[in-house]
Amino acid sequence: MSLVRQKIGLFALLSAAVTLLYFGAQHSTLFDATPMPVMTLDRAIPFVAAFIVPYLSFFLLILIPLVVIDDPLELRDGVFGFGLIVVVSTVTFVLWPTMISSGPSNELLRALLVLDGERNACPSLHASLALYCAMCAQRKIKNGFARWELWTWTFLVMASALLIKRHLVIDIAAGAALGWAVYFVLFRPIRVEASDSQPVLETLRIRSSLVQEVRDFSAMTRHDGRKRAAELAIFVALAATGFLVSIWARSLLSTPMLTAGILVTAVALNSFPLLMHEGMHGVLFPNRRWNWIVSVLLGSAFLMSFSSYRVMHIRHHRYLGDPRDPDDYHNYSRSRPMVWFLHFVRLTFGPILYLFLIPLLALKYGSAPQRKLICIEYTILFAIYSVLLRVFPARELLLVWFVPLVLMGMLTAIRGFTQHGITEASDPYLASRTMLPNPLVAFFLLNENYHLEHHLFPEIPSYHLPRLHQLIWPKLPRAVAGRSYLAFLAAFLRATPRMDETPIGLVNPGERPS
Repeated sequence: MSLVRQKIGLFALLSAAVTLLYFGAQHSTLFDATPMPVMTLDRAIPFVAAFIVPYLSFFLLILIPLVVIDDPLELRDGVFGFGLIVVVSTVTFVLWPTMISSGPSNELLRALLVLDGERNACPSLHASLALYCAMCAQRKIKNGFARWELWTWTFLVMASALLIKRHLVIDIAAGAALGWAVYFVLFRPIRVEASDSQPVLETLRIRSSLVQEVRDFSAMTRHDGRKRAAELAIFVALAATGFLVSIWARSLLSTPMLTAGILVTAVALNSFPLLMHEGMHGVLFPNRRWNWIVSVLLGSAFLMSFSSYRVMHIRHHRYLGDPRDPDDYHNYSRSRPMVWFLHFVRLTFGPILYLFLIPLLALKYGSAPQRKLICIEYTILFAIYSVLLRVFPARELLLVWFVPLVLMGMLTAIRGFTQHGITEASDPYLASRTMLPNPLVAFFLLNENYHLEHHLFPEIPSYHLPRLHQLIWPKLPRAVAGRSYLAFLAAFLRATPRMDETPIGLVNPGERPS
């Protein structure tokens, strides 16, 4: 397909999509529009009817990237960002509509309002799309005067929305922030990584050696659909039961029943990151599309984009023992007190911090396709949570969903810290800890307690890890292990006064771990 035909097709597609989404949103009256606050600066800006001309020229400005971009891949990236802005704005206009109070007008402006609506104040699409399209276009415009003209035009378009009283300053600021953020995410340079370090190469060598010694290794990489379906059914049903018990308890004003419902929900939700973790390694389902869909749905239960978590988790696997490992706090500070402080931060506020840090770091390190998936998934999460907050009372959501999430975060923090805390990251045998708790605990952890085995062979589904452990454990020259998560935390607290970084649970495999 020629570039011209591709541009025509993309123009037709965007025109139809924008018309359907934007004007469809204007006819949605699910919720009352919230008036935007008028600031002193808004009152100081005069009404200038002549600025309706640059306001309408917006529809020409947003076509400039289609004209000047000559690279098909860059063109598709630009169209993706344009569509993303429109979709995010549409969700906002439908579920969180805003309006401004009526101001001065004239006949032409009143005619414009017949086509446009008054429930789309914030964020301003004029600001977001004008700024985004100008930034996309200026990448291809080399002439300095032409760039000056482009940015003057863009500024006039954005200012016109204020001068004809279609938007307030806060609307323009929010729209500009959205447009800049989408451009920055999609077009920032991709990082080029250095070659693998010695610990990474040593891990590959160990894998190769163990594969040669273990019989029927390929059998453990096979997907067992019945086991996976059973896991999903059990934990989804358990979560639903916890939710229903909590809701019922609220109607009966029963604190004991509410407590029971919250605990059941927390235990069930604790499995969702573990199941999503399987998806990160492509072993939740053998079909890539279903692997992604189900993983995204699982992540939506605890406010996390699957793809953003996957970027950082795969980076952690690839660079374990390397200065690029995002989970090794020694890579952030050489101060032992600071590293120890970060251990306690992880155990307390870590899950909440990770909700913000993981997507930011994933956008930094992710590839272009991964960044797009992250944007899509957070748009889905935004829509899901907006509906929940609009439909259900905030207090009920807090008790039935948020409190269990906090408890789940505590369990996740303990489990995550146990996996790599107080180990020797430079030694692949000692970088990850295997825990051997009682079978019930292992069941609720989906065998993620076999963490050394998992790091050596991440392509093996979790339900095969016990068998893998039996086969390779006696062949390992050294490892760190334990039987109790509480005992590990107690050992960590005992080591804290001295900040002793000697690996906790050092064993010779074949012996019973202490």
